[in-house]
Amino acid sequence: MKKKERDRLQVEYICPDCGKHLAWALPNAAIQCPCGQCVDNNNRLKDKSEVYLPLDSEQTVLF
Repeated sequence: MKKKERDRLQVEYICPDCGKHLAWALPNAAIQCPCGQCVDNNNRLKDKSEVYLPLDSEQTVLF
């Protein structure tokens, strides 16, 4: 997968301090964890097999 294609896909943000699964968001996002840690693409925990989701994926629809 090319880098430009990957930048338009969502990745899972997991807090590096407490391990909480926070959200699926674009790689350029920054998310504040309830534990107080600011999580961005550089410090988020990554699973062994990184998963990317398209922006319009039905798996990330909130209800």
